[in-house]
Amino acid sequence: MKRVVKNEPRSARRTLGMAAALGLAVAGLANAPAASAAVPTFPNNIVVFPDRDFVSVEGYSEHEGETATLEVTRPGVGVMGSAKTKVSGTGVAFEVNHPGGVCWGTGTSLDVTPDIKAGDVVSIKFPDGSGDETTTSTATVTEDMTRNGQTVTVKGKLGPDVDPANIEQRIINPALVDVVGKRDVRALPGPLVPAPRGGYSSGLDVNADGTFLATYEFDTLEGATTAAAADLGERAMAWQVVDADGNRQGLTIAEFGEAGGPGMGGCPQGPTNQAAPAGAASAVRPGDKTSALVKWTPATAQPGAAPVTGYSVEAVNSSTNTVQGVRLAADATQATLTGLDPAGPYTFEVRSMAGDKMSVPFAMGGSGVPGGAAGDTTIPTLSVSPAGGADPASAVETNSVTVVSNGQVFFTADGSPAVLGDSPTDNARLYTGPIPITGPTTLNVATFDAVGNHDQTTGEYKPVSVKAPAAPAGLSGTQTQTSVALTWGAVTDADSYQVTVYDGVGAKLAAAKQPPVTTVPKQTVTGLSPGSPYQFSVVAINVGGSSVDSAMFAKATDPLTDQVTITSAKWKAGDFRIVGTGNMVGKTVQAYRVNANGTRGAAITGATAAVVAAAPPGIGDYSIRQRANVPATNPGKIFVVSNGGGVAGPFTVTNG
Repeated sequence: MKRVVKNEPRSARRTLGMAAALGLAVAGLANAPAASAAVPTFPNNIVVFPDRDFVSVEGYSEHEGETATLEVTRPGVGVMGSAKTKVSGTGVAFEVNHPGGVCWGTGTSLDVTPDIKAGDVVSIKFPDGSGDETTTSTATVTEDMTRNGQTVTVKGKLGPDVDPANIEQRIINPALVDVVGKRDVRALPGPLVPAPRGGYSSGLDVNADGTFLATYEFDTLEGATTAAAADLGERAMAWQVVDADGNRQGLTIAEFGEAGGPGMGGCPQGPTNQAAPAGAASAVRPGDKTSALVKWTPATAQPGAAPVTGYSVEAVNSSTNTVQGVRLAADATQATLTGLDPAGPYTFEVRSMAGDKMSVPFAMGGSGVPGGAAGDTTIPTLSVSPAGGADPASAVETNSVTVVSNGQVFFTADGSPAVLGDSPTDNARLYTGPIPITGPTTLNVATFDAVGNHDQTTGEYKPVSVKAPAAPAGLSGTQTQTSVALTWGAVTDADSYQVTVYDGVGAKLAAAKQPPVTTVPKQTVTGLSPGSPYQFSVVAINVGGSSVDSAMFAKATDPLTDQVTITSAKWKAGDFRIVGTGNMVGKTVQAYRVNANGTRGAAITGATAAVVAAAPPGIGDYSIRQRANVPATNPGKIFVVSNGGGVAGPFTVTNG
């Protein structure tokens, strides 16, 4: 199936008022599952395209310039893919596996494009410990659309995770612009209704078993045939939650027929196309050269790829073009090949096996002659930095040890020997990079060439003693109703920071209320109560410990305000009406004119109403209607302001 790359919508949101006009607002908020606090809040969003293994991250301007970590986690399995990149600060923070974006695996060790499936959690994390997540929806189109005359139908299915009120089905085809005025046509839950711009009517029926049928009745046969000709254009869209302003958050866009895998050249393969993993290896032919000791580092498959099932170890005689070797189990890390021709020039190849796949040969360490040159007695070079101490009392402080050699390097970190005769010991590990020192360590290091010439050294080490950093200074912050954004001065030698939250009288809040560790000198503390006093402190942390607490900083959150919307506003001679919603029953709303510069102007006399209860409980609406003292002309644009602090607008008043 050919792959089609399309321009993607940056967001897909509908106001509560518009949803109410379509008969969705009450059902959507009544039946929606309990919202997870981790779902992004407007204007931030995580949009998942599982069929193309593509993710678009929107918003997060408050983290502009920071490096974010995006992960795909499968419940019960673990992290399947990840990427790190900087937040742009524009409408689209960044995209992964999409032209103009970054590849999966960027900045991480997971060199695989994850096969994103329903139920996978796509999360974003920032240096201050904050983050959000979207759970990939089960909503999907299940077969190609069909056309019967001027009617086009699309079938699909929803799982129990999906609120049927928070879905749409769309058909995408740029050619539709010429026949219906838009590049897509949309079906929302409910009966057939005319599209706002005309050209077709649509509706979406969801059955008790979760199957759905989207129906489009076009005004012309051309419209129907154009829609039905869309190549891979059928989509099911599902949102996890709808907030009080009608913003739909946590979006999955399932694209029927789209091919997964890497979306641009140079990106890593998907798990089913991954080759068997490769690693590093070494070979030593000591003594009479009739045998060879081959060692390698274990190879680990990328998430979702076939696991390593074994290893192939071969000695290739380049003179006689003969091969001899063994195959070993997946837990093997070394092999001894015997019966070699002492005069034969051999090369050695180690490959991992993953089912029916075999890796490329592992990189062989050192520069020794593969077959072993007769009479070679040259000792390979060996340099260890830093050099170790002679005994535990003179142990050298360091966090890692680096080895440089023109041979093959092996080491032990438990005090056991690294050399036995003219070969590495079974316990000796192949050196592939700096050796970490995390505690008192007796390090034995040896280097070998291919014929067993070797050198070795030993040394005592201990981790670097680091003093705890100084306390942070300059702690300050700004508040919202439910959060306080804190900043403080960076501390030299600090690796991270920990903020502590107290109530207004200085009592420390429960552990569940405390924010996570942050690696940057700022953090937004969320989940606070509106209109409440709090106090905050912060400590700096490194491997030497924590500083003392900073000076305490006090800040109260803003008082709770309600949220109001404007659904419609119409004016005609003798009749002026405004309809909207509010989330606090009993509040009073007042309409205002809008000044030329877009600010709130004078109150419109008599344009006031109370927010009254509307089914289901917890949702309110209001209706302002004037038949006397009606403005002489259309006010143009209006604000609606609640005495609970909520503001909606500016909103354009239509004639009618």
